[in-house]
Amino acid sequence: MKLTKQRLLSLISQEITNSVGFYGSKLTEQRRNALRYYLGEPLGNEIEGQSQVRSQDMLEVVEAILPSMMRIFTQGESIVRFSPNGPEDVEYAEQSGDYINHIFNVDNNGYSILHTLFKDALISKNGFVKYYWKTSKEQKKESYENLTEPEYQSLLADAEVEIVEVEDSNKEVDVDNMDYNTMTYNVKVKRVKDYGRVVIENVPPESIVVTSTATSLDDCNFIGQRVFKTRSELINMGFDKKIINELPPADEFIYNNEATTRKDYDDSDMSQEYQNIDPALTVVQVVDCYMKCDYDNDGIAELRHVVVGGSGANAYHILENEEIEQIPFAMVTPVPMPHKFYGLSMYDLIGDIQEVKTTLLRQILTNAYMQNNSRTVVVDGQANIDDLLTSRAGGIVRVKSPGAVTPMATPNFMQEGLAMIDKIDSIKEQRSGVTKVQQGLDADVINKSHTTATSTNVMMNASTQRIELIARNFSEGIKRMFQGLLTLVCKHQDQNRIIQLRGKFVNMNPREWVDRYNATVQVGLGSGSQDQRLEVLTRVLGVQEKLIGTGGMGIVDPQKIYNTLEKYLENAGYKDASQFFNNPANTPPQPPKPQQPDPALMLAQQELQRLKQKDQAELQLKARRQQSDEIYKTEKMNLDQQKLATDIVRQEQGRELEKEKLATKIIDTAMVDEELNEQ
Repeated sequence: MKLTKQRLLSLISQEITNSVGFYGSKLTEQRRNALRYYLGEPLGNEIEGQSQVRSQDMLEVVEAILPSMMRIFTQGESIVRFSPNGPEDVEYAEQSGDYINHIFNVDNNGYSILHTLFKDALISKNGFVKYYWKTSKEQKKESYENLTEPEYQSLLADAEVEIVEVEDSNKEVDVDNMDYNTMTYNVKVKRVKDYGRVVIENVPPESIVVTSTATSLDDCNFIGQRVFKTRSELINMGFDKKIINELPPADEFIYNNEATTRKDYDDSDMSQEYQNIDPALTVVQVVDCYMKCDYDNDGIAELRHVVVGGSGANAYHILENEEIEQIPFAMVTPVPMPHKFYGLSMYDLIGDIQEVKTTLLRQILTNAYMQNNSRTVVVDGQANIDDLLTSRAGGIVRVKSPGAVTPMATPNFMQEGLAMIDKIDSIKEQRSGVTKVQQGLDADVINKSHTTATSTNVMMNASTQRIELIARNFSEGIKRMFQGLLTLVCKHQDQNRIIQLRGKFVNMNPREWVDRYNATVQVGLGSGSQDQRLEVLTRVLGVQEKLIGTGGMGIVDPQKIYNTLEKYLENAGYKDASQFFNNPANTPPQPPKPQQPDPALMLAQQELQRLKQKDQAELQLKARRQQSDEIYKTEKMNLDQQKLATDIVRQEQGRELEKEKLATKIIDTAMVDEELNEQ
């Protein structure tokens, strides 16, 4: 049997009441004081008529650490990369890393998120961000005229279309000179399209409540976020209107002193902010809870997301209840405490320093005021009091006897006080890791003749290590957030998206990825200052150039040189190396250069070529000879045939001549015989 609604509400109410961070707890008071110290508000022990100056060491330390944090995490193009699980995942792991970094930096203004997150942690012990997949509807109005019946039915079948207004009419149509009337439609529609994206939000530390036994988000059995929404906002988010209207208004006392302190520094009036006579604009409390409980009574606690509205066990109402896979929070702290959920802030480290320094500054200034405006000893009745009270240059004080008016000596405390402040500052530097040398503010150290470059570097490196340790602690929370972002896009994004990366448009398809890539935070950590890192990279580049000039020895190629140049530009403050150099990985491969053959091989090839040419010449000569012989034989045969024909013709001509001679002889003989007969 599942948990009853009342039982679930009772568990949630108990968890909220007993949680760390509930109103009025020691934690909330510490964070309130930390914020007050950061803002430089009065300590509450001021004395009228004396100096009321306030030292702002808290602000100085926080604002000195923040630039280093932002440079470390944002100087590169990518904050996080994902390691593949196997060779087949290399390409997908690189794509997912690029895409998640794009979602963080471009879609959600990653710089602002990190800045707020780090400042919250430095001031209030822990900083929080929340990440989730937000589905919204995109509405667009469209109008269509003279739609035919099939077109109109096709429009109705579109799931994204909602008909707003339709007007039908008969239209005369001429088809093949045949007139007939057809129905047409003029339609106004509202096209509604679901749109989903990853949302990353900073969470005010005072809004977080967590179970007292938690040491991290991984072993947290309950964590909740208190938010305040108007009834109109909640109804617009899709919650049941009837339940929302039953929620009691959030009373003024609900808003704890942390939020009040944050509002007070610019004279914001919270009491007016949450008062409204319009019921729809009435502000109510909502607690976004993530808890482990045996909801289905199978003996195993599951992680559930339960949203409740109102306050108190009897006033809470369940607005949403679902099983989930992960807690959508990431957390960072500058100084983690073992076995504790909350770490230490800069206030925990230097809060007493600011109190002591404030007291010393006030005493020094009060002492200076008294030195410049010392008290006066007056013999009663021996001086004119009105003259004494009228302080002006060249004024005269009337006395009845010499020595009636004498100044009262005030001890000079300034030298001892300033020396004590220097001592207090050195303690602050040791605790926070923020030094004047690191900030470039201590001219005395730089100008001292006995101070060597080595000793200065030692001091700066020691300070840098403290700062980098804070960055390393922050990176664990950043890694968790990016791992959660990858899980979100792999689970919810079901469409390809084209984004621009490194000057090229890339098609991203999270459905091809897996959500269990190991995340590695890429931060600008390393020993030494920026100048030192640039010097080291310059030396590395020089060695690479020498190696590649001698063949590379198999350890240097153009890609390695490009990587060095990219890191150099990153440390110099230029994120996009493609503006200066082409990445060999994106350059199409050049055709291989022909290798120089061996001289002996060249001679052998030349001799072989000569022999081949000789053989070819001989073959050609033989072929020409054979061809000439064939031509000669053919021509001789033709001549013989011509001669034979000529002989035959001559023989025929001789026979004809003989025949003609014989005929002539016969005729002559006949004529002779005829003549003889006549005689």
